[in-house]
Amino acid sequence: MTGKSFSVRIFLQDGHANGVRIVSRSKWSGRGLVIPRVCLAEEQGRAELSAPGVYLLTETGVGAARPTLCIGAADPVCDGLARHATDDQSWSMAVVFTCKENSLNLGQCQSLAARLLQLARSADKAEIISADCSEQPKLSTVESATVEIFLDHMLGLYPLFGVNVFEK
Repeated sequence: MTGKSFSVRIFLQDGHANGVRIVSRSKWSGRGLVIPRVCLAEEQGRAELSAPGVYLLTETGVGAARPTLCIGAADPVCDGLARHATDDQSWSMAVVFTCKENSLNLGQCQSLAARLLQLARSADKAEIISADCSEQPKLSTVESATVEIFLDHMLGLYPLFGVNVFEK
């Protein structure tokens, strides 16, 4: 993860910090959404979720020994979220990343999800309850470089949402 300074803009859609949050980072085309599980059904139609993306479903509740994670990618990302909306898995928050110009493709999103899974397993700070991304897709050199830069920016934002499971 980079040590360079950056600014973050967080829009509190519901007017409170635990509601839906839309996140942007300076000099980056990525965008993040933090959606509480209880709000997911009403947020499924968002334009941001109609693009390819990577998602992390987590339960970081008080009393849990370790947070739980479900990591995946989908095109559109709303389809991946819909698959988990009614499951019995323990998660309370979705953190979704897409790209403003829709310049990420599904393969790149799958690669991002696979890298997140790899980092989470390496750090061993969370229980992986589901992962739709165990294999790295074949990407060109340019696509792979784009993925690593995008990943670096994502990793800089996760701690803002209380997700601290990717660092050793």
